[in-house]
Amino acid sequence: MSQLTADGSYRRNRMSAADEVVKDIRAQILSRRLERGVRLPSEKELATQYDVSAPTIREAIRALSATSLVESRHGSGTYVTADGSALISSALSAVIELEDIDLPSILDVSGALYVRAVTVAVDAATDDELNELRTTAEVLRQPLDSVDFGPALRAFLSQLVELSHNKLLISIAAFLIESQITLAQEAAERRPATWNEIGGHLIDERVAIVDALQKRDTALAQAAVARYMTRGTELVREHAPAS
Repeated sequence: MSQLTADGSYRRNRMSAADEVVKDIRAQILSRRLERGVRLPSEKELATQYDVSAPTIREAIRALSATSLVESRHGSGTYVTADGSALISSALSAVIELEDIDLPSILDVSGALYVRAVTVAVDAATDDELNELRTTAEVLRQPLDSVDFGPALRAFLSQLVELSHNKLLISIAAFLIESQITLAQEAAERRPATWNEIGGHLIDERVAIVDALQKRDTALAQAAVARYMTRGTELVREHAPAS
């Protein structure tokens, strides 16, 4: 953590000092000693607290911001914004970009999460939640343009996973759903008919999932999700080929 200088004394490496600050603040955030929404001390106060320079603190804050743990607001300060979904998104976004992962690959993983979600939801979901899911599914029966279809599909898939009441599952799925919607929107920009060609053919499959859940039939719900994802992936491969 330190460097030996020419005169034989030791001095702390600035990068290492920033890493130490990041590590300490990160630990406080993840242990909830620093709660979400809390404003961090000023740069000057943090520099004094950690016995480092202001540039070191700024470097640490940039690193914490990059991992979605804090957010600097102009004229207001730096606030703890740690959110499970944001943290997962930050990590998985890098993986998807690095590995150039395509929409069918995302659908493969998403399908496994949806199956798990409905498995739990058969017992965990309330009647009101299932009624809300049906209402959302019915919205997708209507002819929707490319502007409205994305949000409607996002709402259906998000509600489906939220029925599980499993925070980790919901956080992971939120990222995959957003990635799915984003990639589909990019395909639709290249070919506007894409949304209707894919989503418009999955109306019955979505309703079948809701039907199975309202019957509280685990096997039927799992099978309905499997059919939905299989058919969806087929349509994606047919109508939204990689650019």
